Amino acid sequence: MGKLSIDFGSCVRVYSKFSECNKCQDICPKEAIIYNENIPKITSECIDCGGCIGICPTEAISLSDFDSVDFIFSFLESGESLISCKKNSPCLAAYSVENLISLAILGEKLVLDMGHCDGCEIADPLKGQIERNIEEANRFLESIGCEKRVEREEIAYEEPKEEEAGDRREFLKRFSLKGAIESKVEFEKALEEEEVSIDASHSAAIREKTLPNKRKLLFMALKRIDKSSEYRYFDEAEITFTSDKMVDESCDNCSFCYRLCPTGALMSDKRGTKITFDSNLCVKCALCHDVCEKESIKLISYSTKNIFEPTVKELINFKVVRCDECANFFTYFGGEKMCPRCKIEEEEAKRLWGIE
Repeated sequence: MGKLSIDFGSCVRVYSKFSECNKCQDICPKEAIIYNENIPKITSECIDCGGCIGICPTEAISLSDFDSVDFIFSFLESGESLISCKKNSPCLAAYSVENLISLAILGEKLVLDMGHCDGCEIADPLKGQIERNIEEANRFLESIGCEKRVEREEIAYEEPKEEEAGDRREFLKRFSLKGAIESKVEFEKALEEEEVSIDASHSAAIREKTLPNKRKLLFMALKRIDKSSEYRYFDEAEITFTSDKMVDESCDNCSFCYRLCPTGALMSDKRGTKITFDSNLCVKCALCHDVCEKESIKLISYSTKNIFEPTVKELINFKVVRCDECANFFTYFGGEKMCPRCKIEEEEAKRLWGIE
């Protein structure tokens, strides 16, 4: 049995039949991930490379013997600077852009060993993804005024001889069950001590939704960066792990977007009078866009101001009134005060009695 598994409760493809997310399938070098009526399945061709882990926006995919948060804490504690697929890691594609940004900020130096990539049987498409991740991470670090960078070198690390391998074995001990537990405790404790930039009005939603650990770790890392003197704007396609949005007037307040948003980035109030958005919680899974029948949700350029001056912005507001027939609240766009359900029932009754 393989080490790779998928948490269906976190997979946006499972959330809705309208989801078009196929990032894990596209990145798999062995075509080992297939979909059966939107349910992802891992076939026996899987080689546990971890490429799908790094690209999954909601961390729905995991390896039984590798956890990125555990690794990052272990790596930083060890004082290491080199990550290599032949030393201490699965494929470098297992690290998301957020992972790389956090590692660069929190550590003294970060070097990714790409010396084995050219001769690797899974270089296509994983090498290209690694290079894109490094480029995006460095572009983001520069935009927030951080001088640290993710470095790539063609080291081609090889295992030391047995008598020289003691240090590496000691390093890998941190991946034991005890080490994993310790890292989790450290992580949660660190988060409690940090003043994470999340609006208080969203705290309840965050408890109900699932914010990926890579985003929590990024919050923790970004708290160590001084506020930039100027803000940088990214085009919609320049940044892959978050976004900024607008909603146009075609929105009919169907509620699918904020009900299905896996992190609570999109929200509404109890009566559904508005739709709000917190870009710091957005993982750019595109589920809200996929389920919006009116295509009312649009991506707009992203500003690093969202990091240093976080806000929950109102995208659109609605007039909500009581239906004259059933007395339930509904979104009112003018005309008679009758909710959509009562209108359907009235039309069906007219057809039944032959009334035009």
